[in-house]
Amino acid sequence: MCKMCQGFGVDEYIGDVRRTMEQFGWALQYVESEVDREGIHPAFCYTVGLTDFGSPEIVLTGRGPTESSRILNALGASVASGMLELEAGIGCSAAGFELFTIDVPECADILYTASDVYGKGCFSAVQAVWMDLEGSLPWEGIPSTVVQPVLGPVPI
Repeated sequence: MCKMCQGFGVDEYIGDVRRTMEQFGWALQYVESEVDREGIHPAFCYTVGLTDFGSPEIVLTGRGPTESSRILNALGASVASGMLELEAGIGCSAAGFELFTIDVPECADILYTASDVYGKGCFSAVQAVWMDLEGSLPWEGIPSTVVQPVLGPVPI
């Protein structure tokens, strides 16, 4: 359960995120899936703090909290150490996953915690899209965008 659900106020929660960023360099925000009048909104996880390293934030869809944390923390460590420069259109690997990055346009509209920390329009994000067991991305072969929603334009 998230801290907001436990009664933390927004300012108190963002203060906690900032303390995590100060201690570790970045924080992770996991967003549970939900169903509302507009449909199903799948779960996703993203970083908050990589902007301070001159990098876009990273979003991951289609994985649970534990795997998402492993992948995003591995990518965050690579960015923080200078071993990885993130941008849309690159391949990389982390925590045993082969990944491809795509731009997440208008990311402030879905990455609320990053918006609260940096301000809307003051950061960017890429999605780390993972390859399936056959080595395919969601837009290759049989689409798997139900399992792994794609948040930005796919390469042509």
